[in-house]
Amino acid sequence: MMRKPESRFRWPWVLLITLSGVSTIMPAGQRILDQTVAVVGDRAITAGEVEEQMALEDLDREQPRERSAERYREVIERLIRLRLVQREMDLAGFIGATDAQVRQQMDFMRGQSGGAAQLQQTLANYGLSETILENFIRQQLDFQLFVGFRFRTGLVIPREEVEAYYATEFRSQLPAFSSPPPLDLVYEDLEAELVERRVDPLLNDWINRVRSQTRIMIVERSSASAGTESP
Repeated sequence: MMRKPESRFRWPWVLLITLSGVSTIMPAGQRILDQTVAVVGDRAITAGEVEEQMALEDLDREQPRERSAERYREVIERLIRLRLVQREMDLAGFIGATDAQVRQQMDFMRGQSGGAAQLQQTLANYGLSETILENFIRQQLDFQLFVGFRFRTGLVIPREEVEAYYATEFRSQLPAFSSPPPLDLVYEDLEAELVERRVDPLLNDWINRVRSQTRIMIVERSSASAGTESP
């Protein structure tokens, strides 16, 4: 959205509930492996996926690698939310992004970083690879498409609401003494921002409802054999 700070690579973030790693399906009755840190239904989240997610976030923010128990738990929670959405996508038979869409986004990332070699080096500095990045991008695109289908379809913002937003909140955020751009020039951006404001609570409520109906087990990293279950 306009006026929001952009990351270096302009990741296709989705509400920053985020997004890394590939789902692992656990056969019925299989013992939870040592590296598993959480299980959502029949989908495991591994310590390696959590590490990848943290590295991707550090890369996006251009910050040194940060590791703390609090952040580790926060990332697990975000990946749990992602697993819940992925599970619902599979149950609905939802068709996600095409290979061409993923390639297009990867090419954009290479251009943003100064070429393929530079992107590979930057990723390596954070312990990442192009394969990890590609998986991440595919998940993000899948998520965007699903949220659009599930929550944005048919959502219309009345023109008078956009005009009121432009006249009040938008103008108040501009630098002092600056002239606002014509409404027609920013109308689509403002409309999209108002759509997201409607979608965010709907999405969060829906995820919380799905979570309440799903068996979730979070395993302490220090002891993979002792887990705590959450409804």
